[in-house]
Amino acid sequence: MSALQAPLAAHRPRSARHRRGVLALAALGLAALLGALAATIAVVHQDARHVSSAGLTARGVTSAQFVSTYLSQQATRETQAASEFLRGPAVSARDFRLIAAGFGGVSAGLFSDSGRLLNVMPDDPALIGTPVANRYPHVRLAETGRVAVSNVNRSAVANLPVVAIAVPFATSTGRRVLSVAFLVSGTALDAFVAHTISYPQHNVFIVDASGSVVSASPSAPPGTLAADDPTVARAIARGSQGAVRGAAVPSTYNVTPIPGTSWRLVIAIPNSRLYASSNGWSKWAPWIAFAAVTVLALVLFVLFARFLADRDRLGELSAKMEHAAGTDLLTGLSNRRTLAAGLTTANAYSRRHDAPLSVLMIDLDHFKEINDQFGHDVGDRVLQAVADCMHTVFRDSDHFGRWGGDEFLAVLSCTAAEGAFRVAERLRGLAASLDLSHLGLIGGVALSIGCTSEPYVTADDLLARADDSLYNAKRGGRGRVTVDPEPGVVQA
Repeated sequence: MSALQAPLAAHRPRSARHRRGVLALAALGLAALLGALAATIAVVHQDARHVSSAGLTARGVTSAQFVSTYLSQQATRETQAASEFLRGPAVSARDFRLIAAGFGGVSAGLFSDSGRLLNVMPDDPALIGTPVANRYPHVRLAETGRVAVSNVNRSAVANLPVVAIAVPFATSTGRRVLSVAFLVSGTALDAFVAHTISYPQHNVFIVDASGSVVSASPSAPPGTLAADDPTVARAIARGSQGAVRGAAVPSTYNVTPIPGTSWRLVIAIPNSRLYASSNGWSKWAPWIAFAAVTVLALVLFVLFARFLADRDRLGELSAKMEHAAGTDLLTGLSNRRTLAAGLTTANAYSRRHDAPLSVLMIDLDHFKEINDQFGHDVGDRVLQAVADCMHTVFRDSDHFGRWGGDEFLAVLSCTAAEGAFRVAERLRGLAASLDLSHLGLIGGVALSIGCTSEPYVTADDLLARADDSLYNAKRGGRGRVTVDPEPGVVQA
């Protein structure tokens, strides 16, 4: 019973005039309540617009961060590959093409510390030895020791519109720079842009410092933002967020810088979609006048339902861009659940097609001592460094990841014992050569690796044999690779 109903129930009216007075008071109270509800709805409406605007900003920040992370990871892989394969006094054109093409680039250049071109893809012997780096600001920036992402340029050989990632790396003859260029369309950036907004009515662009379009959704041919959407181009020149003046449909835009680059993420959304959760409430006003409780419940339900719809849309976008549920958050590798599923699939394929299969069980030697002496933060960074080594050594078709703690697992499809042993030795050597002096560690990371190559057993048996082989490696002195069965030995 409400505070208004209680005194009415406790007091019996003694005359018609009294009843009319009580009804008048009740009407005044109801009118006051309706006025308060109307004011509340107006405030909620305004807040909803603020929430929608904040959501647009959040989408821009989230997507810009994903783009930045993707570019950073690409630069890390380039640096690792360059430091491993391009640091010799001379690099053959064939080897350079293989490395550059492995990143999906359409063109690439290897530059000396003086800016002269050492290798180029596609081949152009006339450019070798010339100071081409002066044409590209991102290469000049990389020559100072910083990773750099270019604006849209024309490739030196193919004359195609590309964006490039230039990474510096040290060699015995001085610093070199590897620059790999990618077409401005058809890259992973298109997927990031396409999923920035979950509904079809939108315009999303990644533009460089000169206004050239790196990627767009809906997709557009290479060009400038001024050519593709002049109204949006004029709008972003005025500020980072606001109305798109002159647009055919009233729209709102948002601009978010992409960290680590001179690029910006530009989003333009029709107001009818952006403020969908806060439009059209006036049609409910008559119902509020007739039945305050019913209309209030209906308004709150519709408002809540629309807020949930917007939140679900944001959740779907975030879910697509988050690390998958099967990823280890520390290392970025597959976690135990994903590895177990991959091993089961690989084992079934191997037995069905009579193909070789190898499993590596990998353990960091003396990892507990690292945690105890240097702290768990250093231990985590050591695990991440070993994970980076695995990205370099293993193939995309291999299943590899963190099995648990300081143990890793790799499933090598179509790989016999000899090949698995070579891969394991390469991983062990690469980890041992890591420079972790910045973490206070002397030398690299010692790995013990157990390997088994027997496709005609169950997945559990493979794991058990790999674990036994790892135990033999540790018992034999650590920092070594053991194979069970040994290459060339057929088990009964």
